[in-house]
Amino acid sequence: MVPVFLAQWMKEKRSPYLVLIFCILSIVATLLFGSSTGMKIKVDAFPGEGLTAVEVEQWLDRLNEGGSFDFTLRSEEKALSDVKQGRSDMAVKLLKDDYRVISVMEGGNANWVQQHLQVIYTEQLKINAVAQHTNDAAQFRDSMKVYLEQPPLTLQSSKPTGEELQSYNMGLQMLFGFTLFLVMFTVGFKVNAVTAERVSGIWNRVILSPVTKTEMYFGHLTYSTLIGIFQITIIFVLFKYLLGYDLGVNFGLLFVISMLYIVSIVAMSMLFTGMFKTPEQFRAFFSSVVPIMPPLSGVYMPPGTITSEILLFIGQLFPIKHAMDALIGVSMYQQGWDDIYLPLAKLLLMTVIFFGVGINLVERRNG
Repeated sequence: MVPVFLAQWMKEKRSPYLVLIFCILSIVATLLFGSSTGMKIKVDAFPGEGLTAVEVEQWLDRLNEGGSFDFTLRSEEKALSDVKQGRSDMAVKLLKDDYRVISVMEGGNANWVQQHLQVIYTEQLKINAVAQHTNDAAQFRDSMKVYLEQPPLTLQSSKPTGEELQSYNMGLQMLFGFTLFLVMFTVGFKVNAVTAERVSGIWNRVILSPVTKTEMYFGHLTYSTLIGIFQITIIFVLFKYLLGYDLGVNFGLLFVISMLYIVSIVAMSMLFTGMFKTPEQFRAFFSSVVPIMPPLSGVYMPPGTITSEILLFIGQLFPIKHAMDALIGVSMYQQGWDDIYLPLAKLLLMTVIFFGVGINLVERRNG
């Protein structure tokens, strides 16, 4: 086992680019897509006919309340030019009692902006309509502003235990998702070395040496597992201690989950190895199938987005689904062993099945 393990390490030492590339891709993808989930929607706004400068500022202040949108005052020519040339998704024309949304396409952010504008304008126009029938309109608006900021009744949400509800962290989900996705390529291509050595004849020559077939399997699979664990650990440590991501208080449990996930991916790669005769066939199949697994498992989407029973069932067949459930439970909701034992049990079951079928296929195909 040790000589086979060291032989794989010497090849890695001479060419470590595969692991480094996938580590960098995990970090870059998380920073690009994870950080964008919490960004404000930026919208260019320009005044229409009949609006004074004071009224424009008042409307902008109202529209920017809540922190989800960033309405910025622009000139009409500049705002419309950016929309026409594709530099901006939309622009909003502010009117005294109405608004106009200028967009090149429907859906997406345009719908959210439309809903936000409708709520704000409807509320403000109701206040203005009532204020016109009062003796002191300015005083009425001031009293309504205080009333809205400090309502007599408030609604508070909490967990059944009385703890405060936490908002869902899509950035953290993206971190886990891209890390687990890209480590599959690292592990899969390492396990593919078994097929490469069989095709080249190295496997049969080593069998004639004192190294047994079992030791050869253990050497390859142990090395693939450790490489995957190393990649995930490096990324988690970097995001937790250097980039300041909150991965929860139980970092050790995250490591255990990651280790079980890597072992299941090694087993899955072994299953795919037994299905093909050449390493080129494995790479073509692996590169086509693996990218489908995260979307079907809901890795890139908020919880509850996938509602199809068929897709939900298919997602249960992939290890990444159960690893994501366990990682999110531990990091976001401080779950313990009693809460995540089911996803871990599914990972162990998949590992046993994949290894059993995969090694059997390898031996039959090359026997």
